[in-house]
Amino acid sequence: MGVIEHEIGHALGLWHEQSRPDALGYVTIERDFILPSYISDFLQRDDEIDTLGIPYDLGSVMHYGSTAFSVDQKSKTVVTRDSLYQQTIGQREKLSFYDVATINTAYCKDECKTEKTKCEYGGYMRPSKCSECLCPDGLGGERCEKNEEPRKAECGGVISLTDEWTTVESPNYPDPGYEADQKCSWLLKSPKGKRVEIEFIEDFSFLCTSTCVDFVELKISDDLRNTGFRFCCYDKPEISFVSQTDTAIVIFRSQLSADIGFKIQIRSTDAEARTTIAPTIITTTSESTVLGYRNPYFSVAPITVDTPNVWADWGEWSQCSRTCGGGRRQEFGTCNLKACPVDKHCAKLLSNNRLCNGKVCTKNDISISSCDAPQCCPPFQNVDGMCQSDQDAQHDELWLSI
Repeated sequence: MGVIEHEIGHALGLWHEQSRPDALGYVTIERDFILPSYISDFLQRDDEIDTLGIPYDLGSVMHYGSTAFSVDQKSKTVVTRDSLYQQTIGQREKLSFYDVATINTAYCKDECKTEKTKCEYGGYMRPSKCSECLCPDGLGGERCEKNEEPRKAECGGVISLTDEWTTVESPNYPDPGYEADQKCSWLLKSPKGKRVEIEFIEDFSFLCTSTCVDFVELKISDDLRNTGFRFCCYDKPEISFVSQTDTAIVIFRSQLSADIGFKIQIRSTDAEARTTIAPTIITTTSESTVLGYRNPYFSVAPITVDTPNVWADWGEWSQCSRTCGGGRRQEFGTCNLKACPVDKHCAKLLSNNRLCNGKVCTKNDISISSCDAPQCCPPFQNVDGMCQSDQDAQHDELWLSI
C-alpha cells in the first residue's frame, strides 16, 4: 500500500524527501554508488520545492531507503547523518504524519480556520471534520491525549513514571513472541521538569531488513509528530536513551513476521537528554598520513565516521536468534582502516545471514546475500579475505566495528 501512496504522493505534488533543500542536513548522498540514470532523484531541488514549513521526515513514505538504485544493490546510496535513523528511511507501509500534514497544508489549510478544537502533542484538526483531531503516530483519543488503540494485541497504555524502573514489552514476550500485523504504543510521561529514560534489557530479536518492517520505535525528541528511531534485527541497543522533554512515545509494529520482540525498562530522570550515539571521530594529518602510516596514495582530510560502508573480514557466527525452528544466525564484518581508509569503494554488505536449521517459523522468504572479499587499497593486497601489506607498519592494526 505504501508504494501506491508514494506514487499518489507524486501526483499530488510531493517530491522525494531526499530532494528537499534541507536534505543534506539529515542525509549524505553517495553519488558514486547510484545508477547514473537515477542520479536526478537524489538531487536537492532548492528552487522547486516549497517545504511549507513542514520539518524534514526520515520516516516519510517519500524517502528513499539505504540502497535505493544502488549499482550493486548492496552499497548504501543514502546514509543518515544520525546513524540510528539508517533503518528508518525507506518505509513503504503508509504515509507518515508529516506526509499527510504536507498534503493538508497544501490543499486544505484554511478549512478549520474558525474552529476551536484543541489537539494535543502536535495533532491538528481534521480538515474534513474539524471537530476531530489527526494525531501523530502512536497517539489516539479524541484530542490525541493518550496512546493509539492497539492492533490485534492487548498492549499499550499511558504510563506516569517515577524514579523507579518499570518495564514495557512487546506482545507475548519472549515466548512465543509477537505475531504478524500487530501494533502497540505507550505514552510515557515524567513529572514536569524531568525526562524519560529508556533502556533495552534481556532478549531482543526482530525480522531483519535494511528498512525495518517489524520494529520498536522510540520518539524521544521534542517533536513527537516526527518519526523516531526504528530498531529491528538482532542487536539490542546498548546505550540508554533520555528524552528531550518530559514525554516520550514507544511504538511496536509487526507487519510480516513472528519473533521474540523487545523489553525495555523506563523511569523518570534528571539526566541530560541523550537521544543518539556519538559518532566515532577518525582524524588524519595534512601530511598524507593515514592513522599513523605515511601513505603516498592518499591525502586525507579529517573525517567523521558514523555509518560508513567499509567492511573487511568476517567475524564469528552469532547464536541463533530464537529457540524454535527458523531462527537466523549472523556474521558481521569489520574494516581495517589502515588497509583501506574511509573510502566509498570499499563498500560491502552489512551482514551475512543463514537459517539455523531446515525449519522456518514464518512464511516469509527473505532474500539473503553474502559479502564479497574486501577491495584493498594500495599498498595492501587481499590475502585470504584480509587486506595485508609487507611493510613495517603492517602489525599496527586499527579496526572500526560498524
